[in-house]
Amino acid sequence: MKKINKIGMIMAALMVCSIIGVEARGQSDAGPAKTTIGLLVKNRSDTFPRVISETIVAEAQTKGITVIVSDAEMDVSKQLQQAEDMITQKVSGIILIAVDTDGSAPIVDKAIAAGIPIVECNTTTNNVDKVVYVGSDDVDAAKIQADYIKSKLKPGIRVVQMLGAMGQSSQVDRSKGIDLYLKNDASFKVEYLAEQTASWKTDVAMSLAENWLASYNNNIDVIICQNDEMAIGASQAVVAKGLKDKVMVLGIDAIPGALQLVQKGELDATVFQDAVGQGKGGLDAILDLVSKGRQESGRKMIPFKLVTKENVAQFM
Repeated sequence: MKKINKIGMIMAALMVCSIIGVEARGQSDAGPAKTTIGLLVKNRSDTFPRVISETIVAEAQTKGITVIVSDAEMDVSKQLQQAEDMITQKVSGIILIAVDTDGSAPIVDKAIAAGIPIVECNTTTNNVDKVVYVGSDDVDAAKIQADYIKSKLKPGIRVVQMLGAMGQSSQVDRSKGIDLYLKNDASFKVEYLAEQTASWKTDVAMSLAENWLASYNNNIDVIICQNDEMAIGASQAVVAKGLKDKVMVLGIDAIPGALQLVQKGELDATVFQDAVGQGKGGLDAILDLVSKGRQESGRKMIPFKLVTKENVAQFM
């Protein structure tokens, strides 16, 4: 399995995305003469979806396929408009990394109505049952975090949780997982102090962690973060307070910066989510539908894996 930070061939793909997008938009209204895939990305400033999009572009290049990349920058209305533009251009197929479970759902119906196959990747909408979904089970990622906490600490611990952008499927499902396997687990009682969104962002997470540590007089045992960008910020706050030996910090995604902190012992664990695998899987799925000329539904699940100091070298 190719790791998230071993993707040398796609490091320059950000530039390629822009070039490909401009060339594809120059096609006539009659539609592209060759296979053109529209890629709707929720936010390319976030490491994980950016690597997915870079992977898709790089893999498409090797197949001689054009990709139009549109970044919604976490704006649902912008993503809806970008989808309309792609449908108007009559792209061959669409890969959707949705901004919002509810708000991005109409994109699926509009694409299908236009006869354009669509695949959801990484995040889902309420219309996920109508498409092929390529990604991972976010409830399972939270279960892995919960199981790690239970294996290392005793009942009665004080826990806070940093949430991702509210309404995204990954935020919703990772919250469900913690609720089910930790917060409401009668066999392992915890004191669940607080939860609040840090919008997937490192700087917001660092500030939130600082505020929580001050509010609870540094009496927090675990900070659960729904992605690594936030875990990095939380870890920085904990280390700055000299509390690393007291406060456990957990993330999800296994991005390079988080892996380095795990190796240094400044982040207790993360959960590997295969961005490269999701990107390749998403492209393969949409090309399969394009070749068949019809919409299908189904799921291609890529499992999460726990990453700790003991096995982090395998992911670097």
